[in-house]
Amino acid sequence: MDRARLNEARPVSEAELAALLQAASRGRTGVSGARVDAGDFVVVAGGTEMRFGLASLSAQLNREPDASHRQKAFDSLLQKLDRMAAGGDPSKPSPAEVARFRDALLPVLKNRSYVDDFAALARKQGVPDGKLLHLPLAGDVIVVPALDLPRITRFVPVGEGRRYGMSDAQVFEAALANLERRANRFEIHDHGAFRAFDFDLPDYNASLLLLPNPWKDIPDLPKTVVIAMPGRSVLAFGDGDDPKAVAALRAIAAMKDDYPVSRMLFRLAPGGLQPFR
Repeated sequence: MDRARLNEARPVSEAELAALLQAASRGRTGVSGARVDAGDFVVVAGGTEMRFGLASLSAQLNREPDASHRQKAFDSLLQKLDRMAAGGDPSKPSPAEVARFRDALLPVLKNRSYVDDFAALARKQGVPDGKLLHLPLAGDVIVVPALDLPRITRFVPVGEGRRYGMSDAQVFEAALANLERRANRFEIHDHGAFRAFDFDLPDYNASLLLLPNPWKDIPDLPKTVVIAMPGRSVLAFGDGDDPKAVAALRAIAAMKDDYPVSRMLFRLAPGGLQPFR
């Protein structure tokens, strides 16, 4: 079977994936003995037997959003075979996988309650020590590095970066650098009593708060800047000395959001954000 099959929209079956892997294994240096055994694709690479569950692999391929991503996922699997055949570590990511991880990182604002939610989900998934990588920002708001993937946003646990040669601090640095690169231009929309930020990734508008100085070019900035960010897609601000503006911002902060950040208001202060009472 030819790997052009991966370009078709219909799901790849376990049998088809096994045939693709067997075809790709033939003539590969250091790879031999390819066969299917009890639902696994089995191959000897570098003198070591490797087993790949066809059910999980085919499900993974079928979750990819398009043909290009399916081809990349298949290439990644073959690269693991090649590394093992050459005496390397098949679990070590390739340079392309490292680049994909690094380039997908973005800093996202979340509510502090998500720390416990994340740990509970990790325990349910069989990872008793799974912890969310995060830093406090102000009040009940935290900053979380996330992978902005084609279909989902996946939050990064403590220590995941080590697999890609990155410390937790370097994961944050890469996420912030990506935000600066992707948000080199943004807009301010005037809604009368308040204004709001917007850029090309509207799901992450609140993250614009993390830019080095997003306020420097905003005209007529009030003396007291008050901020509302009920969800990760909303970053609104207004004059803290104007009762109408504060009332409008409180109404925004009280809005329900599928990806909540905070129902508090914050004041822009010289040392950073402070809760606004």
